Amino acid sequence: MTIRLALIASAIAAVVGCGGGDDAAAADSPLDAPPTTTEQAPVVEQVPAGAQAPAGEPSPVAVASPPTQQAQAQWQTCTRLPATAAAASVRSARDFGAMPDDNKDDSDALQRGLDALKAGETLKLAAGRYQISRSLHIRQAGSTITGEGASLHATNADDMALFIDADNVTVSNLTFTAVTSGRRSAPRHGRIVVYYKQPDGSLRSIRNSVIRNNRIVPNGEPGTPEANASSATGIMLQHADGFLVAENTVVRTLADGIHLTAGTRNGRVLNNIVREVGDDLIAVVSYAASGTAALNSAAALLEGWDQRIERGLSRNILIANNQGSGQYSGRGITVVGGDAITIGRNTLTNVPAAAAFLVAREANYQTFGSHNVLIEGNVVRDEQNLKPPYDPFNKFSSSGRTGHGAIEIHAAQFADEAADPVLRKALAVRNVIARSNLIERSSVNALRVGVNMSKTVSASDANGQTVSRSVVNALLDGIWVQNNRFNQIDKDPISIPSATISSAGIACSGNQRDGSPYSMGACKISTPPPTKGSTLTCGSDG
Repeated sequence: MTIRLALIASAIAAVVGCGGGDDAAAADSPLDAPPTTTEQAPVVEQVPAGAQAPAGEPSPVAVASPPTQQAQAQWQTCTRLPATAAAASVRSARDFGAMPDDNKDDSDALQRGLDALKAGETLKLAAGRYQISRSLHIRQAGSTITGEGASLHATNADDMALFIDADNVTVSNLTFTAVTSGRRSAPRHGRIVVYYKQPDGSLRSIRNSVIRNNRIVPNGEPGTPEANASSATGIMLQHADGFLVAENTVVRTLADGIHLTAGTRNGRVLNNIVREVGDDLIAVVSYAASGTAALNSAAALLEGWDQRIERGLSRNILIANNQGSGQYSGRGITVVGGDAITIGRNTLTNVPAAAAFLVAREANYQTFGSHNVLIEGNVVRDEQNLKPPYDPFNKFSSSGRTGHGAIEIHAAQFADEAADPVLRKALAVRNVIARSNLIERSSVNALRVGVNMSKTVSASDANGQTVSRSVVNALLDGIWVQNNRFNQIDKDPISIPSATISSAGIACSGNQRDGSPYSMGACKISTPPPTKGSTLTCGSDG
């Protein structure tokens, strides 16, 4: 394996198959090539005649074609997956008392098996159902848990996670089902969770996690306790470094399908299927502060600012070749606080409520800004024009559609943040490229930049006094819209509600509407922004 590595150690690359590059190296590779107007048909995953998708899994859908010539970018070398290594030393879960299909609680037995592993060993579960009444922890670095046909069925809606607490851990080929009773939000409410809180309350960086070829799926009909796969997220990574999340199927979780946060960095989310979840399909979210936003201040946020960035800003992530559809709330793939993110060659169909791709800074949630984001070679079909196929709590029916663009770019800051020169830039959305995407059949704009975010938020302080903060529109610059195809869009393909941004202009070139060249008056800038997205570099074997 040939890997150029600048941000993480060679041990990380050996597991994950990629390394972080630096900006200078990324800048040496050309970002653009001459446009092409050739229409490419989507590649459709074929299923033998008469075959049906397994229960809880999506039917075949059209997936994104390889990007056209101008979209051949550095990130595509990192979409290859490494071969799965054969297990060197295998221990059976049966040896620790975990018996499939015996209708008994296997939590203690499985935890004994996980704790007995040494580095390089694999705990293998025989096919069948294992009931767990509490979360399990993988504490041994360099260990693996796997089991083709094995299902971990969570019987406790309040405690169901498989935690990855150590470095160089692999979780593969497992199925996760659950009993749920409403949406929850703690890490223990997810299913596969990379997360370790240290005694001082800080998160320890967990390196080289591999989460591959797992199924997080419902096990019951709508309206039953087993109708959802997780009380919260399907897969969550907090402060992970050098990770691979690939070839997983996530269906009907009550929160995000895949959630990356708290300074997660230097990794890949590839070839996953996510559908019918209760929030974002795949989310990169970075929180700069906690507590009630109305009671915080720019001065408090600036305290230890560099440490906040190092600890909390998620960065250098590739999200590619995933399929998603049908969430009944939330967006498709989001960057709400992040840096150096590439979203490439994903296919999203039936995005009912909000943006397929969102790049934002959200003041109310006190996130970081979003910088250096590349959205390239993706396919979006049926944006906010169909109902979700699954709406268990009538959330979509009661909330409706947001009116986001299929690609939505917006930013908000509190007025005191906007007044500070450091925060004004750091909490902005800057240098975003939307290139070579196909947006087809949309009731909303294909791309919307700069919707008005102004409002006032209030809360009561410890003395019972009402405190208010004003939210204002934040800095949005370096937006480039290139070589996209907009077909059957009910509204203007590109909308810029902000008079300030419209006056300053954005960069546009080579876009088409229904096969004809498309531009608009705000397309005034000819120089593209310095945007490269993820700087991961990978060898030919993934």
